[in-house]
Amino acid sequence: MKNSSIASKFTSNCLGYSRHDCVQALLTQGIDSVDFGHWLAIPSEKLLLVFRNQHCIAIDGYQALA
Repeated sequence: MKNSSIASKFTSNCLGYSRHDCVQALLTQGIDSVDFGHWLAIPSEKLLLVFRNQHCIAIDGYQALA
């Protein structure tokens, strides 16, 4: 995985992009993600990208549970 600042920079600019574009961009940058439901999780940044109609509408943080 690359530097987490790359993931932060990417995610701050992904609003409005399609799910496919976001996944491809993450793969290109070597950033791991988990795709499920209406979300795309980026574990290294503890971020969730929220999608509606296949476009990113929000970015939200989460905490890992023990």
